[in-house]
Amino acid sequence: MDNHKWWEDSEQLRLLNTRLTAIGVNRREFLKVVGAAGGASAVALALAACGSSSDNTPTTASSASTSAPTTASGSGGTTPAASTSTSSGATPASSASASGTAAPSAAASNADLAAEQTFTQNNTYEPNSFDFNKDLYCNGDSSVWALLGQFDSNMTAQPDIAEKWEANDDASVWTFHFRDSKWSNGDPVTAGDFEYSFKRQLDPKTAAPYAGFLYDLKNAQAFNTGKDANGTAVSVTVDDVGVKATDDKTLVCTLEGPRGYFPVLATYTAAAPSYKPAVEKFGDKWTEAANIVCNGPFKLTEWKHNESYTLEKNDGYWNASKVTLTKSISPIIADTAEFTAYQNSEIDLSVHGSLGNLDKVQSDATLSKEYFKYNLFGTWYLEPNVTMKPFDVKEVRLAMAHAIDRDTIVKNVLKGLGTVAYTMTPPGMPGFDSNTYDDFTKYDPDKAMSLLKGTPYEGGKNWPAIEMIQRNNEGDAPTAAGDAIIAMLNENLKMNIKHTLGDPKDVYNRQYENKNQLIWWRWYIDYPDPNNTMYLVWYSKFPSGERNSFSNDQADKLMTDAAALSDQDARAKLYQQAQQILIENGAGIFVYNPWNYALKKPYVLDMPKDKDGNYVPDWNVFVRMKDSLKIGKH
Repeated sequence: MDNHKWWEDSEQLRLLNTRLTAIGVNRREFLKVVGAAGGASAVALALAACGSSSDNTPTTASSASTSAPTTASGSGGTTPAASTSTSSGATPASSASASGTAAPSAAASNADLAAEQTFTQNNTYEPNSFDFNKDLYCNGDSSVWALLGQFDSNMTAQPDIAEKWEANDDASVWTFHFRDSKWSNGDPVTAGDFEYSFKRQLDPKTAAPYAGFLYDLKNAQAFNTGKDANGTAVSVTVDDVGVKATDDKTLVCTLEGPRGYFPVLATYTAAAPSYKPAVEKFGDKWTEAANIVCNGPFKLTEWKHNESYTLEKNDGYWNASKVTLTKSISPIIADTAEFTAYQNSEIDLSVHGSLGNLDKVQSDATLSKEYFKYNLFGTWYLEPNVTMKPFDVKEVRLAMAHAIDRDTIVKNVLKGLGTVAYTMTPPGMPGFDSNTYDDFTKYDPDKAMSLLKGTPYEGGKNWPAIEMIQRNNEGDAPTAAGDAIIAMLNENLKMNIKHTLGDPKDVYNRQYENKNQLIWWRWYIDYPDPNNTMYLVWYSKFPSGERNSFSNDQADKLMTDAAALSDQDARAKLYQQAQQILIENGAGIFVYNPWNYALKKPYVLDMPKDKDGNYVPDWNVFVRMKDSLKIGKH
């Protein structure tokens, strides 16, 4: 594969898509990196590759066109294998900055800084552990770990513990070269530490639910499951797994075949290391504050369970000189109590702005200056189960679409934290269709009621019991919007609907089991292409199950055909045709595109920004916000 440009190879993309799908991974984390690496053309090919496989934050480099170097280096001394052109300002891996993050604008001078560089931000849940090597969803703080690479604020993989990497001719063997860095106890970070960590995650005794993330390593799946990719029983040992430290500074990863994307996997949080002596001595307690040994820019020094945890700067980390914060304190404060904590200056940053507090924030002389709004790039919609009464009648679904006043919901209920939605793909994303499809979506109570003529529910009568389910962790804005929808359906169609807030996991599982009668939920985009909002959500023939009960062979074919095309205009037309089928059948009743807001104290300086100047706090992919933060005098 020329220059190992994996995003230009459909087989490479298909392999990765299959890998992530097989282990139930939220694929947005990788696919938006595809967009950052190769831009719109790469996303297009990724969509074709993802077309035969089967979840929410946009990439910030959708217009980038970047060729990957054969060798990535943090020192800037390596010549890329191909020239790089970008219209978006995305940073190529060959010129990664030492800090690995996009340079903040108007960086604060030392004279502006407080004597104590302590940052405070709540964690909304008590961590289960800080052991990402075993459990990606441990809810700890990943800034205590440094991986082979790290994602910058434009979601591009950059060198970290590995100062550079290169592949053999067909990208089936990747070699990572380590820089000098230290664990928090002073021990050097070695290639052997990562060999141990990868094999620990794959060891069936570890029972790591994310082990499949590393199945690209030779014999990894066979070692982890006792079966090969075809399901045939095999016998392999840990020594057969394709990861080997040939010396302290060199890690060689031998893969099941060409895998140009492997450095991206090695950069994701699921590839975080663990410290062998602590694991062997303390078992599952090894990440308690008294036991943990960290290799990231920060180290865990105190953990008061169900109260708070404290991180301090790890001076042994290779790039510690670029980290200004000396301490980070995370009190355990639920999102419902977050605003009060921010007002009381118990935290410096609040990222879960609630609708109920919006008026107060915007009218307050101080809070209004600390407020910023950000686009969530998603769509909230009703999804009726077409196999259950009364939604097995198409006219009922279409009547609902005409009975909802979207403008009132956005303006009066959400107070402007959103835009009206008539289609699935949100505005600002490739493939957005500006057609409002008035014949099927325009607010018209008379038409809504007239559609019930000739059905068992003519005149708004004979409705069965109806329950609208919603996950209980979505915040007050969607809940308020859901209540408003129920009121409108009652007023205009005489529907009596029970609004139930359910356990998120239970609601999600029931949806895939086709047990929810009516669900109010959302989709946040994973990467900037209609394949993400259309195919991944609405394709009805996934072997692992679907998010919805609606199935249409023509729509399925349009979406799979679109994924195989390289012409962006032609692809968009096919997706829009498929989307029209959904709308005409009331498969989804799209209501609004959500925004949210955050609050940041004015003394929190140098928060990372993307190429467009938008703040980028820690999220699923970018998790190194604290590397750049500074605390100003206050």
